[in-house]
Amino acid sequence: MQEYFIAVDGDNVGSHLEYFAITNNVEALKAFSQKFNSAMDWFEKELVKCFNVSVVFYGGDNLLASTYSDKFEKELLEGLRLEFFKRSDSTLSIGLGESPQQAYLALKLAKTNGKNAIREFSELSHG
Repeated sequence: MQEYFIAVDGDNVGSHLEYFAITNNVEALKAFSQKFNSAMDWFEKELVKCFNVSVVFYGGDNLLASTYSDKFEKELLEGLRLEFFKRSDSTLSIGLGESPQQAYLALKLAKTNGKNAIREFSELSHG
């Protein structure tokens, strides 16, 4: 069985929070925060349920988890990512790798290439 790491980061979350704070819109800040946090809690639970992950850390808009599998179902993860958007009106970037480092680098690839995507570490060697 292969171990996979899943690195997750919310897209533009800090920008939204900063905008609401700068514009003194406390109600929008609360609403965004509650909606996003609720969706992240849901996402974490679904990762555990669907992939039997072990959560390494989860805080704010970041999550790192690991799982063992003979075949990782990227399509199922994509479905969870799309459902997250429906629940939060926010997108996620996700990186996959065989180590935390690989997952983080794949996440950075997703973040620097338009966000709102799942990228695998193996894509880095293919340009």
